[in-house]
Amino acid sequence: MRRTEKTKLKKRKRMKRIGIFILILAGLYCAGAFYFEGHFFPGTTVGNQDISFLTLEDAEQDLKSSLSEYKLTVLESEENPQNDEVITTKDAGFSYTNLSFLSKILDRQPYETWILHCTKEHKYKDLKVQVDEAKLSSHIDGMACMNPKKPVESENAKVVYNKKKKTYRIRKESIGNIVDKDAFLKAATDAFLNQEPSISLVEKTYYKQPAYTSESEKVKKAKKKMNSYLKGTVTYKDGELTLKLGKSKLHEFIKCSDKYKVTLKKDKIKKYVENEVADKFNSIDGDIPDGLTAWRIDEEEELDKLVSNIKSGKATTRKPIYSQEGLDRNESFIESTFIDVSLSNQEMWYVENNKVVFSSPVVTGNLSTGHGTATGIYRIEFKQRDHLMVKYNSFVHYWMPYNTSVGIGFHDANWRSSFGGQIYRTNGSHGCVNMPPAKAQELFYMINTGDQVYVHW
Repeated sequence: MRRTEKTKLKKRKRMKRIGIFILILAGLYCAGAFYFEGHFFPGTTVGNQDISFLTLEDAEQDLKSSLSEYKLTVLESEENPQNDEVITTKDAGFSYTNLSFLSKILDRQPYETWILHCTKEHKYKDLKVQVDEAKLSSHIDGMACMNPKKPVESENAKVVYNKKKKTYRIRKESIGNIVDKDAFLKAATDAFLNQEPSISLVEKTYYKQPAYTSESEKVKKAKKKMNSYLKGTVTYKDGELTLKLGKSKLHEFIKCSDKYKVTLKKDKIKKYVENEVADKFNSIDGDIPDGLTAWRIDEEEELDKLVSNIKSGKATTRKPIYSQEGLDRNESFIESTFIDVSLSNQEMWYVENNKVVFSSPVVTGNLSTGHGTATGIYRIEFKQRDHLMVKYNSFVHYWMPYNTSVGIGFHDANWRSSFGGQIYRTNGSHGCVNMPPAKAQELFYMINTGDQVYVHW
């Protein structure tokens, strides 16, 4: 055989082999096209689920199976993970809403050109799921985290007084252990829809939150205002008498409501005026009319002034406001125990240790006959029962003289039917202080020899 013919034969064999290979490749390609007409391409995922090479039926079954296996873990404690709870798809009524979407994916696959898509990723997120919120809500109601053994309410931030530093500070809010059902239900629903592995209660995000925190403007403004009131100290000073209303006492008058409205406790300020201010600056505890020996605080005016001082936020030094200013309080001639006789009021008072313990109407000396009772400061010289006043031939049961040089003293006057008023002007005594018999008896056993007597208009 000639060389040329041999060459031609080899060439025909080679072409035949190439043809057979092409036919095999074509067959394989057609087989692949046929296969991927009913199977998903490699790299196909729906949501988080890989459905590569699966038929439509197998993909649906695989998705349903993976869905039933899914569960949501509720992390409740870092220290005790055994307390964590689980919500299953059954508990939540969790299901797919459009598995028919899978058939659309398969129908749209360009299986004729399958070889061009085998190395690509085909991700789909349009497969939708749903949660039966009523079922999930009912399940959540029975969870342990919703029913703590010892419920603790969340507390708002508070403005509190620091005794050591004498200032107001903000005490931070606290979060309790009561779950906010609405927030928790929404979080659990979202977690299911996104197929998240867990949600956490550890950071207390889903617990009922306080309405006001330490960063709330209302809380900060309340603190600022309360500290401004705390600067409104008052130092009372009148002669040698002083009384300071400092921060340690002042903070008791300042109030902050649950809504952070700052006010002053006027009832407590009123008691402070009535008790401490009045106790310090009133010279006598009891009712003696204006213009006599007593110094007395004007409690209503002083209350208004003190409230104004506190609101000003300034340190103030001043005298208290008096309704009555008596004798010079720096003078020492009036003792703490004395008998006060007001000729103009026709009344007398027995003051014991600066407290009025007895009072009585009286009739003093007759002005029309020139027997007016002399003013001045005296002392009870003695006390005597059943005394005859020889000069006037008058018998009295209770005799308490304070000026025996002229025969003047206190005594009962049973010949009189009335006392007080203007009787003394035309029908008064010869200078003595006439008293109703019962009152004279009471005074007789109350006073002591040496008690001071102050007679004045």
